[in-house]
Amino acid sequence: MLEKIEDIKQALENRNYLSALALALTIPDICGKVEYPEFKYKYSTWFNERVSQYYADDTGWTGDDLKAVNPFFTGEMCWHLRCAFLHAGNTDVDPWGEKEDDDFVYTYKLGLSLGGVDSFGSSWTDALSMDTKGTKTKSVRIDVEKLCQSICAAAEKSVEDKGASAFQDHTINILDINNPHN
Repeated sequence: MLEKIEDIKQALENRNYLSALALALTIPDICGKVEYPEFKYKYSTWFNERVSQYYADDTGWTGDDLKAVNPFFTGEMCWHLRCAFLHAGNTDVDPWGEKEDDDFVYTYKLGLSLGGVDSFGSSWTDALSMDTKGTKTKSVRIDVEKLCQSICAAAEKSVEDKGASAFQDHTINILDINNPHN
């Protein structure tokens, strides 16, 4: 696990953001499998427990300051980003919340940014007639570097808590023919 974290950090340092993000989005899979082997939703559970604290909205954190009360970027959202990014090569995520209520039909937009800015918000249009609903768009923009760093910090804490041996089955061994020290 630590070699994956180091690779992510090196990719960020070299401004290889897509590579860093691709590897970082696999970390919750691995950590979730180690920490929650019996859970169905390992990825989102691990992310919500370990990473969502970095995405607190204005409601802040729980009393112990370990979790965001109402995170604007959740494990479910990260899972959708992971699937879109790794399987389709884009960031077109599935809706992550309710589809409609009595007044609105909801649409969702997830975007990525560089430069240290996360943002979230909602915009809406009123219904054009009494027979239709308005549209409410929920938008979230996540800084790639911060997301990668947050996942790495959480993974390092997982390794510290569970021990490196718990991650032993999740290593990739590559023989470097050109390295005489193998």
